[in-house]
Amino acid sequence: MKFLKKATCLVLSLFLVIGVFPTSITGAATVAELEAKRKTLAQQTQQAKKEIENLKTKQLSVEEELDAMDKVMNSLQTELDNAQSDLDELTNSLEAAEEELEEASAKREEQFQLLGSRLRFLQQKGSAGYLEILLEAESFSDLFLRMQYVNDIMLFDKNILDELQAIQNTIQAKKDEIAENQEAQAEVVAVQKEKVDSMQEMLSEKRALMESYVKDVKKQEQLIAANAKAEQQVLNLIAQQTGSSTPYYTGNGTLGWPVPSKKAASSSLSSGYIRRTNPVTGKSENHSGYDIPAPYGSAIVAAEAGKVTYSGWMSGYGYTIIIDHGGGLSTLYGHNSSLVASKGQMVTRGQTVAKCGSTGISTGNHCHFSVLVNGSYVNPESYLGIKNVGY
Repeated sequence: MKFLKKATCLVLSLFLVIGVFPTSITGAATVAELEAKRKTLAQQTQQAKKEIENLKTKQLSVEEELDAMDKVMNSLQTELDNAQSDLDELTNSLEAAEEELEEASAKREEQFQLLGSRLRFLQQKGSAGYLEILLEAESFSDLFLRMQYVNDIMLFDKNILDELQAIQNTIQAKKDEIAENQEAQAEVVAVQKEKVDSMQEMLSEKRALMESYVKDVKKQEQLIAANAKAEQQVLNLIAQQTGSSTPYYTGNGTLGWPVPSKKAASSSLSSGYIRRTNPVTGKSENHSGYDIPAPYGSAIVAAEAGKVTYSGWMSGYGYTIIIDHGGGLSTLYGHNSSLVASKGQMVTRGQTVAKCGSTGISTGNHCHFSVLVNGSYVNPESYLGIKNVGY
């Protein structure tokens, strides 16, 4: 939460600066004041880019956490489903056991009543009942059979009753065991459901955090875009201020090739003056010049004589040189590893002004070369005499 508050305060403060800054740029400002404004814009932009990098690092971390938590959530949900299935099965078994117990109890009660009837009959008859049965015997063998018959009936009733009692006891024990297991399984289901709910809550919090990071990145990107527009305004005003100065451009209409270590040809370009997808940000943009790959530290030279009006760090261009050639014509050399020429220095055509590098928003060592007319980027093709490329 502390980070979010800090980030929000930073974004608001930067937007306040942007909201005021462009309106404060007037034609009455001196070149020094305009350069100071550019420096402030560059610092703000650089800070915003660092903030974006920080946010994207945090996004990646949260994405990895979400991926891991999703896997855990799926596992927990599967365990909950299995536990609930086991509980449902125990519940069905318990219901079946209760039905069996009711049936066994009914059969035992029926047999018990039958035995009771016989016992009551014998009790009423007493010994006379037995005697009557025995006296009706027609022979000794018949007497023996009648005695055995009475004993068998009594024993049969007793065995049936004992058997039914045993069945009833078994079913009751089974029912008690199932009920106990059901209670234990219900606790398992409750615990598992609590885990699922807790994980779901954590997932919701992480997703909300991810959404906040995405929104913060968009705000920072809007800030960078606003800075770029403000910087263009400053460049336009600088061009207006310096355009009336002594013309330094002495060429015949064709500027010199700024990277001597590479052949002056379209085949040497890695990107032209086109609408393209930025290889770093992945966003569509107007590429403002030619990209000329070259070895790290190789010389970057002035395309024509002129006065260095900018030598320092500039937003996405990293270490940058801008040379005013007079008549509203300027050239820009970006992504350098180091700067040789200083602001205010007069340079000649072909003089080394910087060393090739990959500072700022860059994917490799190269010179970004732009031509500006009255502060606006134009296609370098007619100024360099090198045909533009579509990539």
